[in-house]
Amino acid sequence: MDMPYVYAAIAIMLIVFAREFLRKRYNFDMDNVSFDKLKALFSGQNNGSKKEEDCVIKRTSGDKSLVLSDAGTNKATVMATLRQITGIDYNSAKKIVESAPYTFMTNVSDKEADLTKKALEFVGAKVEIK
Repeated sequence: MDMPYVYAAIAIMLIVFAREFLRKRYNFDMDNVSFDKLKALFSGQNNGSKKEEDCVIKRTSGDKSLVLSDAGTNKATVMATLRQITGIDYNSAKKIVESAPYTFMTNVSDKEADLTKKALEFVGAKVEIK
């Protein structure tokens, strides 16, 4: 096997892994890149203030919305579960839990909405599918 093909394969693998890392870790979608997001990501200028729509996870696979009606008694567990399911950061999860009722996912498929609802209800939250 020629060396250029090996280098090309390695480069493609790195790009794929970098996309997934940025999406999971920083909630940064490379398909919808804007220069403002790039500047904020690499300069670290978050200022701690997030717009309300930044905490809403928008999908394109369906027409359902998920609303967190009540976080229950164990808010920390609900926050941790919410972070694992959606990939949002700690502050966004805290904002969603504290400002219930809150629509935290939109345009979700039926299957994803049902699974997310079951997972959050398992830890004590009340979730509505609209």
